[in-house]
Amino acid sequence: MEKTMKCLRCGQTLKFLRRENLQLGKTGWITGDWGNLLAGALDVAILQCSGCGKLEFFKGDAFEEQDEGPAGDLAQVTCPNCGVRYDCDYPKCPVCGTENTIF
Repeated sequence: MEKTMKCLRCGQTLKFLRRENLQLGKTGWITGDWGNLLAGALDVAILQCSGCGKLEFFKGDAFEEQDEGPAGDLAQVTCPNCGVRYDCDYPKCPVCGTENTIF
């Protein structure tokens, strides 16, 4: 499933640029780069507006297809607001917070 999104500034289509790991942490005066080494990284998907060049960041796996899990996994629902699939026992969408209508 390919998701198409529009830029909030100019209305042009956002295009997938790449998936990247952004370094977390900071450099300290005494500790140097140890904070960066221990903090880890954040997996993000980067989209770019074809009109104004604005970059939008999303959770890294937000644009991957969701597999149908093996038998025995919880049933999943699709969020009517953002289209993300999540386990049906969640009261809200974990991405946008829309209420789960099954409850």
